[in-house]
Amino acid sequence: MTAGTRLCTGAEILAVTDDLWTRSIIGPSWSGPGWLMPGAACYGTGTADEPDGCLTAVGDPHAVAELVRLLLAGRAEPPYLLTVPRGTQVEGTETAATQWEVLSLHHAPPPLPAEGRVVPVAREPSAEITALLTAASPEHSVRPGAPDVELWAGIRDTNGALICGGAMVRKPGAALRSLASIATAPAYRGQGLAAAVTAWLARQALEREPSGCLLALDSANHGAKRVYERLGFRTVREFSTLEFDVW
Repeated sequence: MTAGTRLCTGAEILAVTDDLWTRSIIGPSWSGPGWLMPGAACYGTGTADEPDGCLTAVGDPHAVAELVRLLLAGRAEPPYLLTVPRGTQVEGTETAATQWEVLSLHHAPPPLPAEGRVVPVAREPSAEITALLTAASPEHSVRPGAPDVELWAGIRDTNGALICGGAMVRKPGAALRSLASIATAPAYRGQGLAAAVTAWLARQALEREPSGCLLALDSANHGAKRVYERLGFRTVREFSTLEFDVW
């Protein structure tokens, strides 16, 4: 264990932070690793084979910077990705940080006319979801077949083709659900379809957990942010994700 930090459980992390994004990730099945020091927490968000290959740190930016410094100093090599509160100073990264934010919704959105067209989309076969995301949102965060997806939903055209879609995600046992990979086929943009799918999925999430639902958004995507804000979403956290050269 690195001096000045201590290993901890997911329950201990949840006990010291009110960070909503963390509450959408850490549940009973989360297996670590995690570290605490006064004012900051850090936890693994990598794969099952390499859980500390990606790390997320939350808390006061100055405390997070110190915690990250100590953790990196104690590792043979850095993680692939490190997510920290925006404004945290971290040394050793090789690329510009990706800036993104977490939006939360705590009340049902206003009804939208196109919501009546939204239908659940079968997870398998996933070819139509894959085709939509490849064409409309190549950088999508959640892919068909992802085990944490509880529900895919979308809108079809008159021929039955999927023209807009999105996912509702829940990490096993985590308190909050998030929405992800919301995309509209380019030819159908500007008709309010993504707003309708988002509103429909948000209602599903709030029915399951009334305390709220989340979504993550690239901070450069101002158009999508305006759509989400009209539905009642508000930014609650701003993060930077840093990439290290580990090859």
